[in-house]
Amino acid sequence: MVVLVGGGHAHVQVLKLWAMDPPPRARLVVVLDRPVAVYSGMVPGFVAGDYRIDELEIDVVPLARRAGACVILAAATDLDPVRQEIALAGRPPIRFDVASLDVGSTVRDLELPGVADYAVSTRPIGRFVEAVDARLEALAARERDGARLAPRLLVVGGGAAGCELAFCLDARLRRSGIGPRIAIATSERELMTGSSAAVRRRIAALARARGIESHIATRIQRVAPDAAYTETGEPLEADLVVWATGAVPVAFPPQHGTGAEAGRADPTDLARDGAGFLLVRDTLQTVGFDSIFAVGDCARLVAYPWVPRAGVYAVRQGPILDRNLRAFLAGRALTPYRPQRDFLSLLNLGDGRALASKWGLAIEGTSAFRWKDRIDRGFVARFQALATTAARAQRFTMEDAMPCGGCAAKLAAAPLEAALARLGPAPLDSSIVVGVGERDDVAVTRTSDGREMLHNIDALRAFSDDAWLVGRVAASNATSDLFAKGGRPRHAQALIGLPDADPAMAEEMLYQALSGVRATLDALGVALIGGHTLASEALSVGLSITGDGPEHEALMRQSGARPGDTLWLTRPLGTGVVLAADMRGEARGAWVAAAQASMLRTHEVGSRLALEAGTHAATDVTGFGLAGHLSNLLRPAGLSARIDRTAIPLLPGARELFLRGLRSTAHASNRASFQARVEGASELDEAWLYDPQTAGGLLLAVATAVGPKLAAAFLAAGEPPIACIGLVGESGERQAILSIADSLAEPTATLRPA
Repeated sequence: MVVLVGGGHAHVQVLKLWAMDPPPRARLVVVLDRPVAVYSGMVPGFVAGDYRIDELEIDVVPLARRAGACVILAAATDLDPVRQEIALAGRPPIRFDVASLDVGSTVRDLELPGVADYAVSTRPIGRFVEAVDARLEALAARERDGARLAPRLLVVGGGAAGCELAFCLDARLRRSGIGPRIAIATSERELMTGSSAAVRRRIAALARARGIESHIATRIQRVAPDAAYTETGEPLEADLVVWATGAVPVAFPPQHGTGAEAGRADPTDLARDGAGFLLVRDTLQTVGFDSIFAVGDCARLVAYPWVPRAGVYAVRQGPILDRNLRAFLAGRALTPYRPQRDFLSLLNLGDGRALASKWGLAIEGTSAFRWKDRIDRGFVARFQALATTAARAQRFTMEDAMPCGGCAAKLAAAPLEAALARLGPAPLDSSIVVGVGERDDVAVTRTSDGREMLHNIDALRAFSDDAWLVGRVAASNATSDLFAKGGRPRHAQALIGLPDADPAMAEEMLYQALSGVRATLDALGVALIGGHTLASEALSVGLSITGDGPEHEALMRQSGARPGDTLWLTRPLGTGVVLAADMRGEARGAWVAAAQASMLRTHEVGSRLALEAGTHAATDVTGFGLAGHLSNLLRPAGLSARIDRTAIPLLPGARELFLRGLRSTAHASNRASFQARVEGASELDEAWLYDPQTAGGLLLAVATAVGPKLAAAFLAAGEPPIACIGLVGESGERQAILSIADSLAEPTATLRPA
């Protein structure tokens, strides 16, 4: 198994190359603390207003999916090169055969007083672009409100990053009609130390011409809300401090021993240089561990210690890293990386010009900016897997679809109903309160001492290569049926289907899946008391859950809805379409992250609040979609409902994917099963009506006066907001039981269930 930690400039190239030509029998895993990588070369241009944020972003998740990679959205916290394990935040470690680290660097002196609270640091880049944009907009808004105070900006750091940002900040504000006062503070004796004399002279002259002050040989020791203070206590007034000091290593992987250059005080520490950067050989392998590679700003080449931390080197390491990972897996000789001594440097001046330098020469002008712009846009475009093209804009067809996992991988409603109907009634048993005949979410039995017990069994086919995530979601999904009744899950047994694999891989997959199951169950106080494994074509996770029911009168059955009730949905719809898009590499990383977060959230709190509110009827919305589960809520009582299409909450990205024609593979069977019970639905309505949900929300029928109080209780408990989506009415003489409208203001239709 090959594990890439980080989505830096070198790793995105590996993903692109593996998507085009995957190595045989290699499993690729990508660990990301953020789903989107920002191309550093275009950040100053974004600050200047040359680019939109999406133009400098590389969404690593769809890129990784097209490379056939498993994506783990979690921060890596530690690495053990001896055990070959990577520790992750909030979940068990993963093993690797080969690992590559492309985690970048951070900036120096972030621990100084006030820096974290009041300054905007240039690293991590993703947070910087969000923070600096917000702060600049706030300064512009202040001017629009009539403050008429020239904003004061201080850039701490006089290297290439600091100088470039100072010019671009100046240009951004001047384009907004604001004349800022900008200064650069550096502890060095001149700006751009390390560059050629020609570059240093030109930058100093350009700064003077633009009215940018230079505080050289000045070390900042503290930052306050309106100033930065030097080591002599002198204040440098600033409404915004941008922290662009020199690079230092990030916290991953941490150093356990004292460390020493080219040596390790702890056997689990990777070798580092005196500044703490990982030492690598010219093959990009770390010193002492052949199976661990490191590239980009987190690494220092032993043979070439002069290599600066510039993006051009990380970019050029990408093809060598790809070649060497393949060679290592195949047992072939590795290719040495030979960095070039000089490279073309293009520094954005923010005013439509750039400063180009190489071989000690420096030239500025608009042509240099156009050159830089073409290079930068070209690089990012290679990796923007979701860029709009004619091919991407075409509508999807079901012939293109891959079988979906999660709750979409269940038998359609029609054959299920037909099979159950053919069984005939079960023998009478006085202990059964709710059995198969009621078609409710769970079975309910009564013990000899009068207590009511809830029983449920549920299973998911894997919707992701991440077995831990599948296990967690499967447990969340299985407990939701008990929570929909107002019950408390107590005990669980697991049934894990494992694909044919070598023993080590089977062990790891089982461990990850059960760890995921336990992560959900343990937090709920549910004991995993046993289970069984079996061979299957793909990973599947099933759970049998038993627990305590509420008082008999409080049990939230499906049959309790009443005319005049309002319908409340506790979770957005769209997991089916987002998971389907993710399988194809067509979902943005942020959409996938939002869908995962939704599926992982249990209904423990929501169940309690619904029970306390006296909810009349409840169900959870899963594989049969909103139409199917709402039909099951209405049919036992012979009711109908009007649904407000404008109130339906959707997960991020779901609407866009629906409009592009993408559907889960279970959508067609849900539509065939429930379409006759729906009237007034547009094509977009049908998309969310029949989209199968995995670990979806609770659908609650409550008295009209209770609904707003219930919504307020959810917010007070720290739960996401819930949505009032419909109104329950009497049945009538027509076949449809679900009527879709633009609001609930019209009288509720009186419709007869099919």
